[in-house]
Amino acid sequence: MRCWFCQSEARGTCAACGRALCHEHAHAHDELTLAKSDTSTGYTSYYNVYGALKCEDCRLEWRYDIPRKES
Repeated sequence: MRCWFCQSEARGTCAACGRALCHEHAHAHDELTLAKSDTSTGYTSYYNVYGALKCEDCRLEWRYDIPRKES
C-alpha cells in the first residue's frame, strides 16, 4: 500500500477517511471517540481510540445532538 500524498510505503491509515499514510504524513490524534446509536433500544455505544493516525487533510470537530423533549 502506498501513501495517498507522496506514494511512499504506507505505515497505517487515517482513522477518519481511511487514506493510506507514510510516517511523514501521519499525525497522531490524542483521542478519537466513535459512537453509534441504536434506534430500536435508544442506547448509544461508543469507544475511544487513543493515538489514532490522522491525515493532514481531515478536520475533525465535535458535533452535539441534544434530543428534543416530547410534549
